Amino acid sequence: MRRLLSALLFLGFTAVGALSAYLLYGHYLTWLACADRYGRCFDAAGGGQLLEATGLPLAYASITLVLALLSLAAFRGMFRRRTHA
Repeated sequence: MRRLLSALLFLGFTAVGALSAYLLYGHYLTWLACADRYGRCFDAAGGGQLLEATGLPLAYASITLVLALLSLAAFRGMFRRRTHA
Protein backbone atom coordinates (compact mmCIF):
# COMPACT_ATOMS: atom_id res chain seq x y z
CA MET A 1 0.00 0.00 0.00
CA ARG A 2 2.87 2.35 0.85
CA ARG A 3 4.52 1.67 -2.50
CA LEU A 4 1.30 2.36 -4.36
CA LEU A 5 0.91 5.68 -2.57
CA SER A 6 4.54 6.54 -3.30
CA ALA A 7 4.05 5.63 -6.96
CA LEU A 8 0.95 7.83 -7.23
CA LEU A 9 2.72 10.72 -5.53
CA PHE A 10 5.72 10.24 -7.82
CA LEU A 11 3.55 10.32 -10.95
CA GLY A 12 1.62 13.35 -9.74
CA PHE A 13 4.68 15.35 -8.73
CA THR A 14 6.47 14.43 -11.95
CA ALA A 15 3.52 15.45 -14.13
CA VAL A 16 3.06 18.82 -12.44
CA GLY A 17 6.83 19.37 -12.41
CA ALA A 18 7.01 18.65 -16.14
CA LEU A 19 4.24 21.18 -16.79
CA SER A 20 6.03 23.77 -14.70
CA ALA A 21 9.30 23.10 -16.54
CA TYR A 22 7.48 23.46 -19.87
CA LEU A 23 6.05 26.83 -18.85
CA LEU A 24 9.48 27.93 -17.60
CA TYR A 25 10.98 26.92 -20.95
CA GLY A 26 8.35 29.01 -22.75
CA HIS A 27 9.30 32.05 -20.70
CA TYR A 28 12.97 31.36 -21.42
CA LEU A 29 12.33 31.29 -25.18
CA THR A 30 10.41 34.57 -24.92
CA TRP A 31 13.30 36.10 -23.02
CA LEU A 32 15.77 34.91 -25.68
CA ALA A 33 13.67 36.50 -28.41
CA CYS A 34 13.48 39.94 -26.80
CA ALA A 35 16.67 40.30 -24.75
CA ASP A 36 19.15 43.00 -25.68
CA ARG A 37 22.89 42.63 -25.29
CA TYR A 38 22.61 43.31 -21.54
CA GLY A 39 19.98 40.61 -21.01
CA ARG A 40 17.06 43.01 -20.52
CA CYS A 41 13.75 42.60 -22.29
CA PHE A 42 11.94 45.64 -21.02
CA ASP A 43 12.66 49.35 -20.89
CA ALA A 44 12.27 50.03 -17.20
CA ALA A 45 12.88 53.15 -15.21
CA GLY A 46 13.79 51.40 -11.97
CA GLY A 47 14.97 48.10 -10.59
CA GLY A 48 11.51 47.17 -9.35
CA GLN A 49 10.14 47.15 -12.86
CA LEU A 50 13.01 44.97 -14.03
CA LEU A 51 12.29 42.44 -11.28
CA GLU A 52 8.60 42.51 -12.08
CA ALA A 53 9.20 40.87 -15.46
CA THR A 54 11.26 38.05 -13.94
CA GLY A 55 8.82 37.20 -11.16
CA LEU A 56 6.78 34.61 -13.04
CA PRO A 57 9.75 32.66 -14.46
CA LEU A 58 11.37 32.75 -11.03
CA ALA A 59 8.19 31.29 -9.53
CA TYR A 60 8.11 28.55 -12.18
CA ALA A 61 11.77 27.75 -11.50
CA SER A 62 11.21 27.44 -7.76
CA ILE A 63 8.06 25.36 -8.21
CA THR A 64 9.92 23.06 -10.61
CA LEU A 65 12.77 22.62 -8.12
CA VAL A 66 10.43 21.83 -5.22
CA LEU A 67 8.44 19.35 -7.30
CA ALA A 68 11.65 17.66 -8.45
CA LEU A 69 12.72 17.21 -4.82
CA LEU A 70 9.28 15.85 -3.89
CA SER A 71 9.43 13.47 -6.86
CA LEU A 72 12.81 12.18 -5.70
CA ALA A 73 11.45 11.60 -2.20
CA ALA A 74 8.45 9.72 -3.60
CA PHE A 75 10.73 7.71 -5.91
CA ARG A 76 12.86 6.75 -2.94
CA GLY A 77 9.72 5.70 -1.09
CA MET A 78 8.79 3.28 -3.88
CA PHE A 79 12.02 1.30 -3.50
CA ARG A 80 12.74 1.63 0.21
CA ARG A 81 12.89 -1.61 2.14
CA ARG A 82 10.54 -2.34 4.97
CA THR A 83 11.98 -1.43 8.33
CA HIS A 84 9.57 -3.53 10.40
CA ALA A 85 7.81 -6.86 10.08
